[in-house]
Amino acid sequence: MSLPAMPYNALARRLACCFPLDEDDLRAIDRLCAVPRRRVAARREFLREGDRPGQVHILLEGWASRLVMLPDGRRQITAFHLPGDILWRPMGDVRMDFSILALTPAMVVPIASGAFEPFVTAHPGIAMALATQDRVAEAVQRRWLVNLGQRTAFERIGHLFCELHHRLDAIGLAHENSFAFPVTQVELAEATGLTPVHVNRVLRDMRLQGLIDLEHRALRILQFSALAQRTLFDPAYLEPHGPLRLA
Repeated sequence: MSLPAMPYNALARRLACCFPLDEDDLRAIDRLCAVPRRRVAARREFLREGDRPGQVHILLEGWASRLVMLPDGRRQITAFHLPGDILWRPMGDVRMDFSILALTPAMVVPIASGAFEPFVTAHPGIAMALATQDRVAEAVQRRWLVNLGQRTAFERIGHLFCELHHRLDAIGLAHENSFAFPVTQVELAEATGLTPVHVNRVLRDMRLQGLIDLEHRALRILQFSALAQRTLFDPAYLEPHGPLRLA
């Protein structure tokens, strides 16, 4: 299915990439999200480990990270969230075992679980899209585990760049292999299990090899196919309906 045109919100656009949705489904998603929204400042932790949020939280604008804090203050970023991602979907009275930090100014929509679950049940296409989105998110987590356990530093960072490009391109937020990249080198280190010094060295090498251009919080992948080959990036796990072709 082609990407729905604006003004459909990011959740509608994300789900339309996962399963064919008709105009009624897309409008229904817009209505679902037409509730008071929460604006969050950049670098603010707005969902915390140990909380019991009773609402489904959806990121409509901006970037966020999912992280786990160790008792000694060290952090591990376990996901980067992009517009259209579901940050939290409560399943009973369960405590969060992670926190969510806004990386940019963000807009979050909290939807009461008592409204969200009946809505999903009433729209089979949306239910299928959500299930597919969950499957892709699980596949992303498996690749992150492989990155930490098996890939070199160069491969970890390059693979992440390719992955983010595909995820953003799916909802129209990447243009000619360029996209906003608000992640600091410290945060990139926390996501890839490296030190900031090592991250800096890898980024310098990528620039010298003509693979990327990263400045002013914008990333441009200059040689996508070459970077994908060097980092063993296979985008099939991101595509709900079969493998994507490399740009």
